[in-house]
Amino acid sequence: MMKKFFYSKMFCFAWLIMLTTGCSFNDIPEETLDIPYIDERALETPEEELTYSEVDGEYVHDFIKANKDKSIRWTATVTRVENNSTYELQELLLPAILVTFVEELNPTPEVGDVLTFEGVLTGYGETFGKDPLWVVRPARLESTTTEEQEALTAYQQAAQQAKEGADLP
Repeated sequence: MMKKFFYSKMFCFAWLIMLTTGCSFNDIPEETLDIPYIDERALETPEEELTYSEVDGEYVHDFIKANKDKSIRWTATVTRVENNSTYELQELLLPAILVTFVEELNPTPEVGDVLTFEGVLTGYGETFGKDPLWVVRPARLESTTTEEQEALTAYQQAAQQAKEGADLP
């Protein structure tokens, strides 16, 4: 009888641990990190790709590691669809963003669609000589506000003018 009681308590305890750790895997923190995706510094030297070695005076990887308990909210244009939950987004002169959503998006966004998402910034790097890339996972789709759409449109126009002024292809 005592053995049965002990095992049932152990089972409940193990189940509670699995439940709490399983639920936290896809949680997106409520506190938002103040790091905008739209970075006007990209317009200053359009002939050079904007890369980040530091954010707020801190090495970019240390900054990301120190802020894993905060989320980011960014708006950008879809440039590649990997599957129904993973997308690459990017704006002219800025690093790409690889976003993996908690759930598959339905309907599936297409290249050229503008998405706003909230998620956890988990990495940044330059991969195999490709453009720099922000990695965000998990993420959830959010509604784009009027202010976000206006800021994105203004940036897109300024970036296009900067690119043309620099005579870039």
